[in-house]
Amino acid sequence: MPKQITKNSPSKEYAENYCSMALKNIQKIMKTKGISQKSLAIESGLSQSTISKLLHGDSKASLVHIVQICHSLKIDPIEIFSSGFVVPNNTLQADGNNGVYTQPAQYPLAFNGYLHRFNVYFHSTISSENNILHGILTFQESSSGDYCSAELILNTGKKQQDGTPITKHYTGSLIISLTQSACYCMLTSNALGETCFLIFHHMFLFNEKLICRMACSATVSSGGNRRPTMHRLLICRPEMNISDPQSSDYKFIRGQLMLNSSKIYITETALQKIETEEAEFLSKINMNTILNEFKSLCKNDTIYFIDEAEVQNMAYDSNTKLCFLSLLREYSIAERYNKISSKSDDLIFNYMENRKTMPPS
Repeated sequence: MPKQITKNSPSKEYAENYCSMALKNIQKIMKTKGISQKSLAIESGLSQSTISKLLHGDSKASLVHIVQICHSLKIDPIEIFSSGFVVPNNTLQADGNNGVYTQPAQYPLAFNGYLHRFNVYFHSTISSENNILHGILTFQESSSGDYCSAELILNTGKKQQDGTPITKHYTGSLIISLTQSACYCMLTSNALGETCFLIFHHMFLFNEKLICRMACSATVSSGGNRRPTMHRLLICRPEMNISDPQSSDYKFIRGQLMLNSSKIYITETALQKIETEEAEFLSKINMNTILNEFKSLCKNDTIYFIDEAEVQNMAYDSNTKLCFLSLLREYSIAERYNKISSKSDDLIFNYMENRKTMPPS
């Protein structure tokens, strides 16, 4: 254990104690994350013998050494110099017993079919925009073999003055929990100071490849007013045609990315809009007949619409308006939560399969 650090210690001893404490903290992190000296050597660029000597106190650590190691461990060097440093104990640990796996080599069967380059699509989170964004998401075993790396290159849909597309770059990792039948992906952009999370269903694919999944995403909205945001995100192998608003791909993706539930509510005005504005698309895929049958099956009811701001502007005291809004929301058609059901994954899979035989949009 390093000696007690006090400001009265001689300068040299004071510095050595801090370095010793930092190295002890690094060892804690390595143990918690299950990182070996060999793996750390590969990631940091230092030799394994150098790392061994540093961690055992046989060689003095320089600031450069410590920063290199911290960069490889993806931690802030400032944190490990803190005497009160504690490795978070709520970190999801992969020990095999709890069904959590971070390394493809741990359980290759769990990762089979998931290590690939995928296309991703989601609605823009800028309220004034109505477009679909496209990115490339790649899962692969890290060079050290310690984890499954994730990389997302997102096309923002905007361009530089010279016409070059503006992209965002995120890196992170993929964790598979067999007990929860889920894939967890955390992605970070150091340039933007932004982190987002993806969760999608996991199932064993054996000798098959993952074709598509609908994921839920927790992030921060783009634009000037950045707020916590949740939305759906489509992960799929084939590249979809989103450049043509009249293509089958574009229509399909837009509908599936909405926060759907098994019950569909649509106003008469919106239904009339489908018949008039989507007439060409309806005739192209022979949907006029099914539309008429749909109308005969629908249960008619009156739906009231109002903007929350209009209630807030009513001439009543604040508490009355807040209580009334809460009551309206309780009895509204909004769901308590939004779940990506097996039906949703099945639907997009069936579309991908049928898409192979469709004529070009």
